[in-house]
Amino acid sequence: MSSRSILKIVVLSVFGFAFFVSCGSDGDSIPSLPTPAVEPDATQAPVPTPTPTENIDNTDMLSKPFVQVPEGPPPEELLSEDIVGGSGDPVAAGDFLIMEYVGVSYSTGLQFDSSWDRGEPFAFELGAGKVISGWDEGIAGMSPGGRRLLIIPPGQAYGENGSGSGSIGPNETLIFIVDLLASVPAGLEKPDVLSPLAQATSLGISDISEGTGREVIEGDVIYVHYVGRSQSTDTQFDASWDRGRKEFIGLIIGQGQVIAGWEEGLIGMKVGGRRELVIPPDLAYGEDGAGNGLIAPNETLIFVVDLLGAYPYSY
Repeated sequence: MSSRSILKIVVLSVFGFAFFVSCGSDGDSIPSLPTPAVEPDATQAPVPTPTPTENIDNTDMLSKPFVQVPEGPPPEELLSEDIVGGSGDPVAAGDFLIMEYVGVSYSTGLQFDSSWDRGEPFAFELGAGKVISGWDEGIAGMSPGGRRLLIIPPGQAYGENGSGSGSIGPNETLIFIVDLLASVPAGLEKPDVLSPLAQATSLGISDISEGTGREVIEGDVIYVHYVGRSQSTDTQFDASWDRGRKEFIGLIIGQGQVIAGWEEGLIGMKVGGRRELVIPPDLAYGEDGAGNGLIAPNETLIFVVDLLGAYPYSY
């Protein structure tokens, strides 16, 4: 079975955050959104969905799910069923989502597309007409960490024309299993960050708002937005928000990809929450500083972090 992969890793060496995962911008690993989507990859012919040699556990979120065509004729209306419920606030129109999915044609049982096989999760804004209407309607109400079965009639898929690539026939009912990895809620905005009057000597952790989703443990892949500020100058040195709403980042907790203050300070945070970290120099960039003077030596750093999604990482 295929293991879940996170988005393409890029180096943000300016701030020394070893490896971050870019979740937006031109040229990165998020595919451009066709109209309508999800449009099958035209370079790949449909492939048979193999008959499993053993029982497949579709509740295992670390593995590509097996999509089985039900017996009997296809339903005339959109059907959805939660395989894994997820946790935290349900998504709604206007939220920006990161998804994994497998798509199979009802009439043939052939897989026509899978983000798992490309190693690239799929990003889109829910309810904006960027995907087929069966997705816009069927994914609404999911919570991060959830897995859902969708059976979509032709009228909410590609209708009488089928897909442009020809891998989905006319009047085809589609079956998807979709995983919701992360969500940027439509109402979430860049936070204000206040600097303390004195340098920190120990890590300070304060939940501005506590999430209701999965609690981060070591080894999790997490997706976050953040703002970073220097204590001594009371100035912002970085903010994912300033690069755009879709420019949140991903990382693996416990792999040394970020400063120690993040590794320690994000453990126990819940998806959907906002947390302030006040990080002393020895858990940040120490006596060397970073960014060619942008972060001074022996600087206390203040971050406000929004946790958008979390799930276990599989090697």
